Amino acid sequence: MRFRTTVYVALFVLAICFAIAMLVFWNIYIIRDYLTIRQLHTALHGVDEPLASSGRWIVLAAGITACVVLIVSLSLFFATVIRGNRFKQQQRDFTNMMTHELRLPLSGIQIFAQTLRQRPLEQEERNRFADGILSECARLGKLIDQLLKIQQIEHRQLLVNKKTVEIGEFAARFVEKWPRPLGFRAQDGLRVHADPMLLEMVLTNFVTNAEKYGRESLPEVVVAREGHQVRLAVRDGGKPLDRKYVHRIFRKFYRVPDLNTRRQTGVGLGLYVVKKIAKMHKGSVRALPLPAGNEFSICLPLLA
Repeated sequence: MRFRTTVYVALFVLAICFAIAMLVFWNIYIIRDYLTIRQLHTALHGVDEPLASSGRWIVLAAGITACVVLIVSLSLFFATVIRGNRFKQQQRDFTNMMTHELRLPLSGIQIFAQTLRQRPLEQEERNRFADGILSECARLGKLIDQLLKIQQIEHRQLLVNKKTVEIGEFAARFVEKWPRPLGFRAQDGLRVHADPMLLEMVLTNFVTNAEKYGRESLPEVVVAREGHQVRLAVRDGGKPLDRKYVHRIFRKFYRVPDLNTRRQTGVGLGLYVVKKIAKMHKGSVRALPLPAGNEFSICLPLLA
């Protein structure tokens, strides 16, 4: 994919250089032709009078216009080709990731079911296998729900029920009901106009990622004021993110290409959903590498 894109870019540069060269030679030809005719006119009439050369200047203007049109057309063509290749690559990546993500829970369900069917088990062991099946079903349901949310967001079909939310209290309730321990720091009295369910989805994505990639560190939820905005963030103690990936990770289906990421489940949709939710609330998202970890945050307009 990268090699093909590089080839297209090289061809585009060569085509632009060719168009510019043609424009230069066109100008040289017109100017030399005009000077030759003017010298003949002067030799015949003995007077250096300006020639009526409007026709030639029209030809010159037509040549320049043709070259500009050629450059613009080439630019649009190559941009379309490169965009199409990127889209095809995204489709292939999405198919591969979805196949992997669907196969894992289905394999687990199949193994549990076959074991239950093939041999008698004690009640405690049967319950453990049944819990495994339910867990894998929940994983499939979460993936399907995420895909449906993406479709609703992109087709603007997702209902947004905004309310006045005291963000510190909201985050405190989230931390209390989270099934595993979380750190928590918050400024009081910071209010935003937002949909609580979508904010909970944002925090769930942040905390889940912090638990997956935080190298068993304790994720910390932080609420703070930044000028006229409220920052709702989650910090972890994982490997600091390479700055070249800071903006890419919010793209659709994008996952950081390292061994730690490949070991974890996911299809690269969580942070993309967070970015879309931030836009719905006229806010922004940010990934910030720290000396010993990372901070992922959403910033929302502060209510007076």
